[in-house]
Amino acid sequence: MQRVGVILWRVLKVAPIFGYAFVIAGAPAVLRRKGYALGTLALALDLLPIICLIKAGVEIFTGDLIPDKFQASNHPSFEHAS
Repeated sequence: MQRVGVILWRVLKVAPIFGYAFVIAGAPAVLRRKGYALGTLALALDLLPIICLIKAGVEIFTGDLIPDKFQASNHPSFEHAS
């Protein structure tokens, strides 16, 4: 039982590094979608350990806190005739 606890503790110590890797790997897509200023803010909030948990918890119930640069409108768009 003690050995399982030691292994679990080692895995939990490395877990934040994997989280940082996922956030940094997704950074180009976030920056493209949200723009440089708001995208950088979103990435900074996702890299802070406690703030990231709070942000994720709020986003579960309210949706994305930082809006995308291009949001789809409900108005139909017409294409120009060629």
